[in-house]
Amino acid sequence: MTTAVEVKLTDETALAALRDVVAKRPEFVYTAPLHMVDEQNTDRCFYVHTDEDGSLVSAGCAIGAVLHELGVPLEELTKHEDRPAYVMLADVAPQLSVSVRSKLNDMQTYQDAGSSWGVAYAKVTGETI
Repeated sequence: MTTAVEVKLTDETALAALRDVVAKRPEFVYTAPLHMVDEQNTDRCFYVHTDEDGSLVSAGCAIGAVLHELGVPLEELTKHEDRPAYVMLADVAPQLSVSVRSKLNDMQTYQDAGSSWGVAYAKVTGETI
């Protein structure tokens, strides 16, 4: 699956956006809105959050927030909801190096395991915010 949206970014801008997103909410621990989860997917994260009517509201998880900050429309991110971060990143941002895609994927993994964004960022980058 290839995205129709052309987003110009580099490894440096992606990592800077990750730092910016985390710096805004370092203590944040992701939870999906209750109306978006079902009994089988209580711990699922979403790249995009919707309201109860299904209207797009905001980026959800850390990687969704990073990509949206870099210019990827919420509408585009919703097309990738059931895809792991690494696979989605290969389609949405193929210009990113394998190393940076791995860091972003690891950020998502730590977030999904219950780490705050600041802790997940520190685990991935070795830096604190």
